Amino acid sequence: MISHLVELRNRLLRYMLILILSFMLCFWQADALFSWLSNPLREALGPHPTMVFIAPHEAFFTYLRVSMFFGFFLTFPWLLSELWAFIVPGLYEKERRMFTPLLLAGGILFYGGGFFAYFGVFPFAFKFFFGFASDQIAAMPSLKESLTLFMRMLFAFGLAFELPMALLLLMHFGVVTAQQLKENRGYVILIVFVAAAILTPPDVITQAMLALPMWLLFELTLVAQRFIKQDELPENRAPNSEDISE
Repeated sequence: MISHLVELRNRLLRYMLILILSFMLCFWQADALFSWLSNPLREALGPHPTMVFIAPHEAFFTYLRVSMFFGFFLTFPWLLSELWAFIVPGLYEKERRMFTPLLLAGGILFYGGGFFAYFGVFPFAFKFFFGFASDQIAAMPSLKESLTLFMRMLFAFGLAFELPMALLLLMHFGVVTAQQLKENRGYVILIVFVAAAILTPPDVITQAMLALPMWLLFELTLVAQRFIKQDELPENRAPNSEDISE
């Protein structure tokens, strides 16, 4: 047990070193990274976009948070690879063949959720909200609040897009079956909308734009489950000689 804990510590320390180096690199380009991150918001503001900060230290700490955010976002695959290298020696060969594609798909879905939020949700949501500005009401978004919204939305969509991986793992370990999910589809959809309400700001627009893709991913997972080899799921596993003898 001690040797395994030492190995896990060494792998996490190696990842922390990579994360620190990535953070330093991102802090060097923090202004450009924040400009790219806030581009959908500034485009929604119109031809003369202006963002403000109130506290003297707000801009500095905003750049620190941007650097940490991009540092983690860029090194996330490295973290997954370190954890996978720690876990894989304890798996059977069949489990390795199954979980390796799931790990790769999980990373792709995480980034896919973030890019969907940036390119699909941000432009529509910001134009909708800033459309309520008028001659009496001026839109002056702050650095701190805007960055908090950016990071929350990106991580929310990234985690939400991991739903297929979570469902496939639950089915693999026999916690639920595809038939149970189909029979309780209404409850699953309700949970999806509740989760979207928790993960997103308190408005119907962003909640719906997160819940609908999650619902679609749920349905696609049920379809993809049909193409998984029959012997990879406990519910469809053919009985072996020991089962027959029993």
